[in-house]
Amino acid sequence: MKSKLLWFINRARTISLPEWGYRIKQQLLIKREQLLPKVPEGKLLTVELPPAIKFANLPAVSSKNDFKFFAYSVNISDPLDFHLDVSSGKSFPMSFSKKINMRSDAYGSAKVVWEVNRLQFLLPLLLDYKHTRDVTLLNRFVSIMTEWDKQNPYLKGVNWYSNIEVNIRLMNWYWCWLLLADDETFLNDESYTRFKGDIWVPLIYKHCYYSYHNPSFYSSANNHLISEYAGLFLATSLWKFKESAYWNNYARKGLEKEIALQHSPNGINKEEAAEYIQFITDFFLLSYVTAEQYGKGFSPAYKTMLINIVNYINEFLDIKGAFPKYGDEDDGRLILPDGNTHSNNFISILSTAAILFNNSSFKREDAEWDIKTALLTAYINGKSVWDKLPVSGYKPVSKFYKEEGHFYFKDYTAANKEVYAHMDAASLGFLSIAAHGHADALSFTLTIDGLPVLVDPGTFTYHTHPAWRKYFVSTLAHNTITVNNKDQAQLAGPTMWLNHFKCIVEDAAINGTEAQVQASHDGYNKMGVRHRRTVKYNSSDKVFYITDEIALKQGISVDLKMPFHLHPLVSALANSNEVAISKKESNENIASLTVDPAFKWEVITAQADDPLAWYSPSFMIKQPSSVLIGNLSLNSSMTFNTIIKIL
Repeated sequence: MKSKLLWFINRARTISLPEWGYRIKQQLLIKREQLLPKVPEGKLLTVELPPAIKFANLPAVSSKNDFKFFAYSVNISDPLDFHLDVSSGKSFPMSFSKKINMRSDAYGSAKVVWEVNRLQFLLPLLLDYKHTRDVTLLNRFVSIMTEWDKQNPYLKGVNWYSNIEVNIRLMNWYWCWLLLADDETFLNDESYTRFKGDIWVPLIYKHCYYSYHNPSFYSSANNHLISEYAGLFLATSLWKFKESAYWNNYARKGLEKEIALQHSPNGINKEEAAEYIQFITDFFLLSYVTAEQYGKGFSPAYKTMLINIVNYINEFLDIKGAFPKYGDEDDGRLILPDGNTHSNNFISILSTAAILFNNSSFKREDAEWDIKTALLTAYINGKSVWDKLPVSGYKPVSKFYKEEGHFYFKDYTAANKEVYAHMDAASLGFLSIAAHGHADALSFTLTIDGLPVLVDPGTFTYHTHPAWRKYFVSTLAHNTITVNNKDQAQLAGPTMWLNHFKCIVEDAAINGTEAQVQASHDGYNKMGVRHRRTVKYNSSDKVFYITDEIALKQGISVDLKMPFHLHPLVSALANSNEVAISKKESNENIASLTVDPAFKWEVITAQADDPLAWYSPSFMIKQPSSVLIGNLSLNSSMTFNTIIKIL
């Protein structure tokens, strides 16, 4: 109870005066919904199918009984309990949805439950049915939908808690409906007609109604608000209820506004969560595709921003298509036509954009024709466009985004191996809560030829395992300097920050063989400490020079920690202040670090009960690794030097 009260106090600190009026109105609505429950009902007036869309030539998809996500799986051929958290065996109650406490692990992980309830396994099921004509697959689709409806009465249970989940279901149903729109078996069998009229259409309307009436405005207006506009836009483009025209216009205007508001002019998302970029981009991309399908495209400004977003994706991926971690990641996806929750959606987005915008620079050399791109571009016969586009021949070149605070050092070694580093001097995150940001100011990561070497350890969890959540978002969990074991900002809840830090980029330049960034942050100003970091890369020598300046007010004494987190596939061997980094599998040395002798250095390996030195490659998954960490007590300003040589 104490922690819940503290969360509410901290949350109140992030709410502006105008937002208080909105929140009070929302609470009154919730009270009314709880006391006088009403099930929304709407009559389907018509279905407006996109003209000229053909799915006849889609690649075959073999659906699986097991839907795998995070570290878990469910068998979709068995009866499903849609309130069960398969990670803990706990279940969420069938009580009023908006009063369920999902910020603790009392009922398990809501995130795990929601991942099943996005129903993303239905789309590959129907794609398999379209290819095989095996009616048992169609019957399974109907059975799962019918059971979901039975287990999830309106506003009962955790699956009516989050509007983003409501809208992801809508977006999946949009594509499911299109796949069945010309299916004679589904159209002509009376039992399927009854299912459509008695189960599916009422569910669609309830979801549209909920989407519109539960917006995420003010400090919650991040990816959740985008999802609400996107889901409602897709739904009301296809299904015509009395409110559809109004809802569609409302959603279109919202998407036009948010694509500009939530991105920088260079197309960089302001939530400061790298993996979320593919998730958020898909909301805008699927909306763009839908509008184009109906010949009612978005504005030129929307299209330009979408292209800028894809340009950034193309720049921030390494040559192997991997991305540098920063901020939260939770494997979030909108549609999974291949059923694979771990396929590279960034590459798929680039491939789709290559076709939509006839831009060969987005066609990566290692990109393969994928079912998601095929589905999204079927309305323009995307495969024929794809086959004619030349491969981009992408070569790594350093790219600096000074205004946004993201700096990518990229180069080839003599052996044509890619050197790829990221320095983060960006803001903490978006809006007053910065929900998915990490306390990672001035952090540095390094990848060599697609192998992560110095890493951001990841995310692992949100609302469960609070000690692990606190660690993975902390300053100590990033390759920067921690002062007095404090974070650069104050974590006030699992996805809420107070006292945001600010970074100042003081210098950034790429001149021939040298690239350099200098930046500082104010996260420790209240402690009388200022941290400035300079990263310089010399491509001739294949050497990074990192200079850290710690400026202390007179009379201040502090304890510093400087970590270099290692990927599980590499190890470090320290000999005084000389450290060799090698591949574990082959013992091949790939880099050397000369660390500052002022620190006392040690290599720490992961222990079961301590989050330090653990690495999370994916949500709810963690692996033991190691960290090279330096400790120092300091009572006067000082400068420290680190040299990283690529071998």
